[in-house]
Amino acid sequence: MPETADCFRRDTDVAAVRRMRRVVTSPKAELATAVVIFKTAMRRLYRTRNIVLHGGFTQGVALKAALRIAAPLVGAGLDRITNAALVDGLPPLDLAARAEVGLALVGGETGLEVVDLLMPRR
Repeated sequence: MPETADCFRRDTDVAAVRRMRRVVTSPKAELATAVVIFKTAMRRLYRTRNIVLHGGFTQGVALKAALRIAAPLVGAGLDRITNAALVDGLPPLDLAARAEVGLALVGGETGLEVVDLLMPRR
């Protein structure tokens, strides 16, 4: 079996492992940081959208950066919304409420763990 260092040769893999270790050791703080990063990416995307839509300016450097960061997040969010609706019959606003409550409760006295956020409660 290869060493852990050999399994993760790409910089993105190393960064992902470090992030996940931080999430496991300090879930509340790391998830709060993730929420801030997500909100920042969405604001940047919206501002860039306004520049394109209202100003007609499509050659700005901010456009590529905003899309590079926000597109995977938006895609993953839409996938989760669609899955929740089709598999669990859960409307988008209910999913958002569940996510917000989960973020507030994870790592606390309720015993909710990070992995519990991935699967819906039955």
